This record gives sequence, structure tokens and C-alpha cells, in this order.
Amino acid sequence: MVMSTKPSALANKLIAVLAACLVVILVVLPVHAFISTWGGTAIGPLLAWKSWKEILLAALIPLVIWVCVLRPDVARAVWGKWYNKLIAAYVVLTLIMAAASQASGEAVVAGILMNLRFLFVFVVAQVVLASGLPWVEKLKKQLTTWLIATGALLAIVALLQVTLLPKDFLAHFGYNKDTTISPYLLIDDDPNALRAFATMRGPNTLASYLLLPLAVVLVIWWQSRKQWWAAGSAVLMAAAIFATHSRSGWLGAAAMAATLAFVVLPRAVLAKWLKFGTVPAILLVGVVLWFATTVPAVRLAVFHSGGNDPTESLTEGSSDKHWQAAADGVAAIVREPVGTGVGSAGPASFYNTNNGALIPENYFVQIGQEVGVVGLALFVAISFALGRELWRARRSGLWPQVLFASFIGINLINIFLHGWADDPTAITWWALAGLTLGADQTKKVQSK
Repeated sequence: MVMSTKPSALANKLIAVLAACLVVILVVLPVHAFISTWGGTAIGPLLAWKSWKEILLAALIPLVIWVCVLRPDVARAVWGKWYNKLIAAYVVLTLIMAAASQASGEAVVAGILMNLRFLFVFVVAQVVLASGLPWVEKLKKQLTTWLIATGALLAIVALLQVTLLPKDFLAHFGYNKDTTISPYLLIDDDPNALRAFATMRGPNTLASYLLLPLAVVLVIWWQSRKQWWAAGSAVLMAAAIFATHSRSGWLGAAAMAATLAFVVLPRAVLAKWLKFGTVPAILLVGVVLWFATTVPAVRLAVFHSGGNDPTESLTEGSSDKHWQAAADGVAAIVREPVGTGVGSAGPASFYNTNNGALIPENYFVQIGQEVGVVGLALFVAISFALGRELWRARRSGLWPQVLFASFIGINLINIFLHGWADDPTAITWWALAGLTLGADQTKKVQSK
């Protein structure tokens, strides 16, 4: 039998399956927590509902290998990227540290999944783009529309959650703080200070996720000031981020917007904004901080303290705990620079029956605790390489600009939280990055 020199029909079909699975995951992720909670409590079992995406991703591994065998050009294109070589080294080190982990088996498995699933999605997306199939560009445009619509709908639900809907509305869908997800969340246990989280697991996850669609509509609005729907969507999403009362989300949104302005605005316009806007911005921050130290409601929103006891210090409570947890994590890395193994820190450690949960409140510190200084250096190198590629591609279209700006904002969030462990944000961002930066083929092939 003579082998055809053209990509086989089977390879094209497998690539279509990979793309379809990616779309399913991306579409469901924003409502995954809601669906899994409702379905898991009403039908069960809860674990099966929660882990469907991990099962699906595991099933894609042999398909990716198969495609690379049938399409060696795709394999060469993906492997030719330096960040993919770094990812391969990071995966090998993660598996070694999983085998040597001090955590219990369940925590190790959870840690492997949380640390590697978004990187695998990134590779899958690159394989799809590197195929050069003509429908890939159309898929990217459809995902843009979907992301905007999803962001706007999540924002509407979030705002309704803290205004018109009953506080315990989600209790009707299996939400329970002792077994699944709390139906409502408060600031400093103040019953009048609700935090929006829509269909996500929590306010921080919602704020982080909304950075992506917010960046998209901001760029669209800047490119055409007549696109008032984009301006309206941006206002909705910004209001929803504010309603989360996620301080890391606020900082991430500010960093994203500032980066976006630096990338998108003409230098003359940017210089004018800096000249006339710097002093008012500094004054505004000063006024907010003054109000935050004198007005109880503003203090509660900014510092998350004083809700029950006005005599508390500004940082007493969650703020102090955040900084202390991160400091303890850094001290742990100094004591164990090789790491204590996958699953020993971060959200996966909640499953650790050996030593209990260890939450450093910083994703980078978590990685250092789990896979050591070498693993942390590899992850930072991957992030730097990816950020550099996005920076170089920033003039080529909307997505490099959006991804670069949101990458800055989301990484800032990860300094205060375990943002890359939240699959809606992590998987969505890295999938879109793969579809943007993947090794695109100059010669498009025809589907068979």
C-alpha cells in the first residue's frame, strides 16, 4: 500500500475531534461549578460530575499522540517552540516529584491534574492550529463571540446575585457550605456585604475569568468607538468585578487595563493620558484610601476588616492571614528547596490525609513548595517565554493584545491567590493562547 504524501483523512478527523472537545470544555467551564453542584447533588455521584473534564482530557492524550504520528509536520511545528520544550521538562519534573511526594495518593493525583491540565490544553490547542486546516480561523472568531457573550451573561448573573436575587437562591440547586459550595459569600462575615460569584466557585474565580472578555470588549471598543455594545459590555463586566469584592481581581483588572492601554494606544495618545491623568489618578487613590480608613463601608470593601468589630486593625483577618501564609510558604521553600512533592501545597493539599492542607495563598510559592526551586524556575521560564511571544505578536491582531494584557493581570492575581489552579480561567486562557501562538502552517491544507 502506497502512503499518500498529503495529510490523511484520519488525521484531519482526529484534529476535528480535538477541536470539538476543546470547544465543549471551554463552553461548559464557566458554568461547570453550577452544573456539577446541581447534578452531583440531584443525581450523583458528585465526584463524577466534578471530574468529567479531567476524564475527557485524559482521553485526548492518545489522540494527540496519534495525530503527531500521522502528521509529523504538526509534531515538528509544536516541538519547535521553546516553551513546549520547557513544558516537557516541567511535566517530567512534576511526575518525578509526584512519585516522591510526601502527600497522600489522592492529593498527588489532584496536584498532577491541577498543575498540568492547563498546559496540556495549551498543547492540544497548538496541535489544532498547527494542522493548518481552513476551519481553524473560523473557530477562533466564533470563540471570540462566545467569550464576549459568556462574560456579559456572567456579569448580569453576578449583579443580580447581589441585588435582586434572594441571598440563598443557589441553595435550591444543591449549594451547601458544608458539602458543596456556599450559596452566598460575605465580606468578613458581614450579612450586608454580599460578594458576587455568579456560576463560579467563588468571587476570586469570577473576577479572574472576567479579565479575558473585559479585555476583548475594551479593544473592540477602542478600535471602533461606534461599537456601543462593547462599551456597555465592558461596563457590565467591570461592575461585576467590583461586585466580587475580590481585591486581587481589582488589582488584576487595573494591571490588565494599564497594560492594554500601553499595547493598544498610539504613543502620542498614551503620553497625553499619562501627562494629564497621572496626578488625578494619584489623588483618586489617595481619596479612596482616606475613605477606606474613615468610612466603615469602604474600609470593609477595601481591607475586608471591621465588619463585625470596628476596632480591628486595617489588615486584621484575611489580609494578615494572606501575607503570613505566603511568608510561611517562602520559609518552607528555603527549608526544602527540592520541594516536598506534588499535592503537598495549594488547593490539591485539601485532599492530603497525611499532613493536611497547606495553602500559601500564592501560586508561585505553591509551585516552589511542591516541585522545588528548579520547578518554579521552569514555570517562570515558561511564562516568560510565552509572554515574550505575545509581546512580539501584539501588532498582529486582537488576540495577542488581549492575551498579553490579561496574562499580566492574571499573573498578578496569582501572587495573592492560586489563580492557575482555577480551571475556568486557566484552561480558557491557555487554550486561547495555544490557538493564537501555536505554530501556524503557512500552507493551508484542505479537509478531507
